Amino acid sequence: MKELKDGIRSEVRIDFEGRVHKCFRGHEKEKRCENEAHILRALEERGCPYVPRLLDHDQAETTIVTTNCGQPAPGISRERSDALFAELEREFGVRHDDPEPRNVTYSEELGRFCLIDFELATLLPDPHRDPGYHPTPAPGSARLRWAALTDSGSYKQANDDAWIALEVAAGRCERLGVHGERFLDPHPLLFAVADGIGGGRAGELASRLVLAGMRRMLPDLFADGRHTDWEALLNALVSRCHHDINTLAAREANLEKMGCTLTLACFEDSRLHLAHVGDSRLYRLRDGSLDLLTDDHTFAFKAWKRGRLSEREFRLHPRRSALYEALGGGHPQIFPQVATIPTQPADRYLLCTDGLIDGLWDGPLAQTLGEGHAEACAEALLRKARASCQHDDATLIVVDLPAVND
Repeated sequence: MKELKDGIRSEVRIDFEGRVHKCFRGHEKEKRCENEAHILRALEERGCPYVPRLLDHDQAETTIVTTNCGQPAPGISRERSDALFAELEREFGVRHDDPEPRNVTYSEELGRFCLIDFELATLLPDPHRDPGYHPTPAPGSARLRWAALTDSGSYKQANDDAWIALEVAAGRCERLGVHGERFLDPHPLLFAVADGIGGGRAGELASRLVLAGMRRMLPDLFADGRHTDWEALLNALVSRCHHDINTLAAREANLEKMGCTLTLACFEDSRLHLAHVGDSRLYRLRDGSLDLLTDDHTFAFKAWKRGRLSEREFRLHPRRSALYEALGGGHPQIFPQVATIPTQPADRYLLCTDGLIDGLWDGPLAQTLGEGHAEACAEALLRKARASCQHDDATLIVVDLPAVND
């Protein structure tokens, strides 16, 4: 491994796969190691796209392993540096203990400045979450359960997939955890998965930027409270995300083809509102019958849907993943699939990226999706998919609507 830093407080090295290994030394090394790991986990959960992503944490050895955020940026202006640290605190609730240009890097792969070294940083309350907010559901309100999982593909440093779960209301948007349950009244619950494209770290950046952008945009789009025109809202949301990705890609040559898929499901009362671009998917399991609610935006999928290809021929088609619709990716216009669908008690829904479907054909998918509670089902789906195919990132969210007597 190549040595990057040999200091009093830490030794930093980079391995042949580009991962950064930081071994803490000296005074309170255990506390500093644990704090940096804690901060990086929180920043990933809150969707911050310009900090290292924690890959491994060995508290006994006081070592963390992270993604690489590029080279030092000694030429950055004080004004620009201060703005980055202020944004980190304002948007993601982390106060850096040393907000100096020496803790700013520039990543050519991401095409932007990044922030590093959080061993003494302070985690503040999530600025997009109101800890004093406890809505009272109406009598008889449905209680929704969910579970999310993501797994990097074999031999990959970066995970190009991302997911998000949100409770959305006027002026606020609360990010939810990897599993849980919430009432659907008084506010809708939104789930989304995204799969980045573009090579290098561009795909990872795209998927995270889109979901972080959605989280910022939704409170304004919900300014009047409950929405009546969901088609207009979702089209506006997807269009803004598409514009933002293309704008960033146009500024950086190495991000020219940056883009991502997006599959979004928002549950409200007895309805599901969906928006979809690309080849991630939304499935519904109802009374043992599996239905695919989204269309892959590929010509191979069109041929399969029209009966011109068998499932086997479709899965082995050389152009199966060639998208004609994606957020960003240089596409001047996009035409997302937007729809509102009635839900029923005991429905189960699955949002997933193509890395999951690569390892699960329709028969085993339907069988496994019908098993267990949401968390157990999500774990079984990922385990069975990985037993067959491990090369791509795989991300999924299982969402359950309660049965009538649940």
